[in-house]
Amino acid sequence: MLRIIFLLAVVCGLCGLAQAQECSSAKQHIGWSQPNNVPIANDNAIRWPTNSTIRLAYGGTWCPEAEQIEVVDEEGNGIPAQIRLKTPYKLVTNAPDALTLIEIDPIEELTPRTDYTVIVRPPDPALAVNREYILEFRTRGGSADPIPDFEGVREVRLNDSRCVESGGFFALEDTDPNCPVPNRLYVSVDFQPLNRPDIGYVIYRTRSVPVATLDNPETEPPDLTPVAVAFENGARDLLGTGVPLRSSRVFVPYYPLPRRDCFAVMAIDEWGREHGDLENDACVDLIPLAPCPEGCDPTMMMCQTFPDPNPFEAGPPMAGQSCNNVGVNGADPDRPVPPLGDGNGLTDGGVPLGDGGVPVSGDGGASGGGSEGGGGGGGCTAGDSPSMSAWPTSIALILFGLITIRRRRA
Repeated sequence: MLRIIFLLAVVCGLCGLAQAQECSSAKQHIGWSQPNNVPIANDNAIRWPTNSTIRLAYGGTWCPEAEQIEVVDEEGNGIPAQIRLKTPYKLVTNAPDALTLIEIDPIEELTPRTDYTVIVRPPDPALAVNREYILEFRTRGGSADPIPDFEGVREVRLNDSRCVESGGFFALEDTDPNCPVPNRLYVSVDFQPLNRPDIGYVIYRTRSVPVATLDNPETEPPDLTPVAVAFENGARDLLGTGVPLRSSRVFVPYYPLPRRDCFAVMAIDEWGREHGDLENDACVDLIPLAPCPEGCDPTMMMCQTFPDPNPFEAGPPMAGQSCNNVGVNGADPDRPVPPLGDGNGLTDGGVPLGDGGVPVSGDGGASGGGSEGGGGGGGCTAGDSPSMSAWPTSIALILFGLITIRRRRA
């Protein structure tokens, strides 16, 4: 009987790794802004197109209400604007929540060469300085130029160093028993931003394909559903030396190995629409990591050995919080966005625009309450269903334990 209890305890503990839990902070961390938050009179301040969307990003589980966002001109007059919010998916259970993107889209084109202010009031800021996050910007003499050709992703790579301080492997974090983070890898998705600060970018994982081996000829089916996993802000050539190459860091599951993960990068225009081609992706082959190579002292803490991956570290991508659009100063929150391409509501990459190009599940991609009243669910909640791939294995382990005990008694 004790063996059965022990076996059940082990299985339930491992199942916990495949289930998202309440572990993210509800406090708001206002991340980056676009344009850069510098004084308007500064020579490096960006002059914003009169028809462009202003983008902010924050971390935390919060769906803003209309009263918490202000958009005003230099005389304090309210500017009607549609507020759209987009949160990427997480590929690793209990990984840090990705930044939610706020798109502030004025209904009417702004006045040229005029100062504007955006004020965001999160309900529970992580820092007192962000109790009122103020962004000031000045418009330029005209609207945004057409988006030039964008090459998309350039390379996806894994830092395969075998040393902890610089490698791409992150070991299990179980210091918080309520929020264990399984073993994971991070890959760098490299792309060349355009010299356009008003353009944003979204990183997609387009597919993940397990590779069969002699030891493991039966693999799980490939995941061929593109999911957005990160947003990146725009770039500007300040020094006349060109815009630097950008590397977007993405956490991916440690299991299964070997496999091939592929990623694409899309540009986001002044309407929040995506430009590019999801089929134009780049891939990285993730294989079992070898032990410490030469030059890494095995007696040092930084020398790394790698555990065997197990199915309890797997799971489907987890949608982040789902927030309804918000209208401020009398704007319609559900104002339709003009389609691109053939006019059927699809972007160039074939992703529906209704949710900002982020595929959603049957419940709208929400992992918690995503009501208009704010306080929506976070990307890591106790109510999420455990990974279906973990349950058959769990049941098999229990049955195996019972059969073994009965045979020994016989």
